Amino acid sequence: MIGNLTIDNGNTSVKVAFFIGNQIVATTRFVRRDTRLLERFISTYKPETAIVCSTASSAASQRIETLAEQRCRNVMYLSHDTPMPITLGYRTPMTLGRDRIATAVGAWSISQRLDEDNDVLIIDAGTAITYDLVTARGCFVGGNIAPGMTLRFKSLHEHTGRLPLVQADGDTPVVGYDTLTAIRSGVMLGILGEIRSYIADIKLSHPNLTVFITGGDGKLLQSHLGDKDVIYYENLAAEGLNRIYLYNQANETL
Repeated sequence: MIGNLTIDNGNTSVKVAFFIGNQIVATTRFVRRDTRLLERFISTYKPETAIVCSTASSAASQRIETLAEQRCRNVMYLSHDTPMPITLGYRTPMTLGRDRIATAVGAWSISQRLDEDNDVLIIDAGTAITYDLVTARGCFVGGNIAPGMTLRFKSLHEHTGRLPLVQADGDTPVVGYDTLTAIRSGVMLGILGEIRSYIADIKLSHPNLTVFITGGDGKLLQSHLGDKDVIYYENLAAEGLNRIYLYNQANETL
């Protein structure tokens, strides 16, 4: 079978995966300015096709795309008007982040494979935290965008006179007992409360709801949530990109 490469060119890093059919074989990630890992990855797995999702525009991003075009027989670029297995009910699809489209398709496709006739909420905890809703029938309804964890920590440090830059790892009491724990708990518990509130509010109108969390901070947040019904899935965007490629391949739109 033909091997397919997915490239998720994000705000802080580039995530790459190699698929054979629906099966993910290998993944890697690297900072955008260093494409050597991508070159080695392509040399190792020799993908024939690729699909690229870019949320960042830069000379480094262009090098990534050029490398994919040089090494793969066919390269597809995701946009809002790319044929895909879900429909976009968003009022301004041209402004919808391509990474949000990819994770939405990934989560919905996985839910379908599990034979769940559920609506799907996707929480992508990266530079920003996005909350996106897809119906069981495959309509992207919309979602919200909030500052990510690192952005919140940096904002407190950079826009105040004396507050230090705090890391997420460490004690997180309900009531902070010093400045470090006050900041950490304020950020962490604020995000956790935000997530729980969104889930509860959305379940009022979508009671049959499957919740996925992904992104760089997804695993940490899922562990703090303590909710077994919130599914952490690391490679959600890659799954979505590969599903979109296979959809176009099956419908002969490539």
